[in-house]
Amino acid sequence: MFKLPRFLQRGAHIRVVATAGRVDAVRLAEGIRTIRARGFHVTVGEHVMDQWGYLAGRDEDRARDFIEALCDERVDAVFLARGGWGSSRLLPHLDRVDFSHQVPKILMGYSDITALHLYFQRFYHWVTFHGPVVEMDWSRENGDDAFNMLAGEKGMLGDGPLEPLTQETPDSLEAIPWTGGNLSLVVESLGTPYAVDARDKILYLEEVSEPIYRIDRMMTHLWLSGELLEARGVVFGEATRCEAPLNVPDYTALHVVTDICQRAGVALWWGLPAGHGPRKVTLPLGIPLAMRDHRVVMVEPAVTVDA
Repeated sequence: MFKLPRFLQRGAHIRVVATAGRVDAVRLAEGIRTIRARGFHVTVGEHVMDQWGYLAGRDEDRARDFIEALCDERVDAVFLARGGWGSSRLLPHLDRVDFSHQVPKILMGYSDITALHLYFQRFYHWVTFHGPVVEMDWSRENGDDAFNMLAGEKGMLGDGPLEPLTQETPDSLEAIPWTGGNLSLVVESLGTPYAVDARDKILYLEEVSEPIYRIDRMMTHLWLSGELLEARGVVFGEATRCEAPLNVPDYTALHVVTDICQRAGVALWWGLPAGHGPRKVTLPLGIPLAMRDHRVVMVEPAVTVDA
């Protein structure tokens, strides 16, 4: 059961909001210029440039901007300014709003935005988009990926086959929904009312700037919590700037993740460029995707394309 947002066409209204870390005004302006040059109308939430500690303003103000964007009938899509930290702090504020009668909106972002993806999948079955944030990432290739998907295109995601890494990893799977996002945020959700639900899904993970022992700890926690065992498989996109220990230079994030998935008896693929690297494939979450010869394939559009 999943709910698709309406497709995005030229002239559509995109609202930019900040739910996490402080926003860089110069980089945000560049991202907005790039999106406007593609023919979209862009507005910015009232509190995007606020500062409160290391966050983009107070929790209640960031939440207000986000909720207003989702509920404004004039807004077609909500793009997040940046990640960092802070989106999870907004979840109690979201609990005060009933989105069940709200027409789903395109929700685009990654990294800390994982908390929002998990929230709207768990409680409202929205399809959301793990993809570029406005402050960065809107290269021609990344932007083409994102806007082509939001216009209703389907087909292969990424640039080639993923690497199968456990003996349980099949060549192909059909119509399996995906969930997940940043590993730290996924693990953080466990034990809360907002916990990731990986049952019978592909669990997508990626990470940035974490020591290998922390990736080991988080993957082990996923395993011991039982959530990893519920998944049909894991796709680990990238471990960006997750350096191996100086005294064990050949023991990488790939080795750690493979070891845990092998011990858990879970299928594992590696290498979808949808993380913190320069190449950012937009990944629809909540909708069934296929794996064919280790290639990720969108069988159906991730948006409604009817008039």
